[in-house]
Amino acid sequence: MKKKVLIFIEDGSYSYDSRVIREATALVEAGWDVTVISPKYSADPFYQKISDSLRAYYYPKPTTESLIGHMIEHGISLILGAFLTFWVFCRHGFSIMHACNPMDIVWMIALPYKVLRRKFIFDHHDLCPELLLSRGDAKKKGILYNVLLGLEAASFRVADVVIATNESYRDVAILRGKKDPGKVFVVRNGPDLDRFRPVPPGQDPRFDGKVLIGYIGNMNLQDGVDYLVEAARVIVLERRRLDLLFIFIGGGSNQQKIASRAIELGLGNSVIFTGRIPEEQMLRTLCACDLCVQPDPLNPLNDKSTMNKAMEYMALRKPVVAFDLRETRVSCGDAALYASPNRIADLTAKILELVDNPKLRKELGQRGYERVNKSLAWNHSVPNLLRAYESALCPARRLVSGDERRRRAAQ
Repeated sequence: MKKKVLIFIEDGSYSYDSRVIREATALVEAGWDVTVISPKYSADPFYQKISDSLRAYYYPKPTTESLIGHMIEHGISLILGAFLTFWVFCRHGFSIMHACNPMDIVWMIALPYKVLRRKFIFDHHDLCPELLLSRGDAKKKGILYNVLLGLEAASFRVADVVIATNESYRDVAILRGKKDPGKVFVVRNGPDLDRFRPVPPGQDPRFDGKVLIGYIGNMNLQDGVDYLVEAARVIVLERRRLDLLFIFIGGGSNQQKIASRAIELGLGNSVIFTGRIPEEQMLRTLCACDLCVQPDPLNPLNDKSTMNKAMEYMALRKPVVAFDLRETRVSCGDAALYASPNRIADLTAKILELVDNPKLRKELGQRGYERVNKSLAWNHSVPNLLRAYESALCPARRLVSGDERRRRAAQ
């Protein structure tokens, strides 16, 4: 009989969650039967059979920016999510419930199944307390911040095993969450090189004769895309560099506002906002770019977080410009040019340095590809994912992650 898992995403659609798609695919290949529950985007069906061992259920959930709106949004997730979880339990069954945050609320749905001896894995994608600080005054820690700390603590407490995206998140789980280090496994966000690989670049009359500067990812308040738009304004309107074209791929709560701002600034002929596009089109567009930017600013969340976009750029042999953040350095190493955190002038200078130096672009792109291929690609993370599952099923065994073994060997 196949081992069965339910993966629950509360933040966004499974269709666009590359990390969870990789996790589900790896589990299916390891012999698991996988069911996914996630919010529904407009193009998603309510039910999708992906293969005999993989299926997804989608539920409607509004997205808003107000506090009351967020409370309604997450309340809907709890109600519809609880209903769908019960349906999946009766229809397909599961021995493990794997919850992906944000928000840190899925443990509430998991509690009845813990009583039924089902295991709970907390896949820690975002530091919600730091996310709140990053969207407002980073020094102001009020009631809502403490509520988020409490929800995070409950997630850690209920979890049989924690999956962390990097060593900074692992430290949070151990120090703030008081988890046994042997129950915290680092599963990094590296791209799947079988899928995320160079393809023939897309062709578009707007690309002709231009140096293309790419961005892919969400465009929410904390993602810093406004920094890149401001850098584009300086480069195009002040420096009069009309030979450049900035391409923004992705959606998010701030996407329309940022696109409108770019038009208001007079950048209409120098920017393209594609929105969310199919994977094949996205790859062709990124492969047409000459360099790519990760504009995530320094804040309490981003400094500790690993950004998918930088490693995806490197997988496509694209040189990277980024603000100098702790985990960005861990990912990019010597394959990026680093701007002083949150300084638009320095971000602008680093972009122009690469624009005007094709040789350096090629060198950085090759370094990045080798870095991803050697240690950061998804295949290097799969063993730790499977160890986390084995640890959840066999709690008496104390499994040690590959990162932990390397740390001990170095001591």
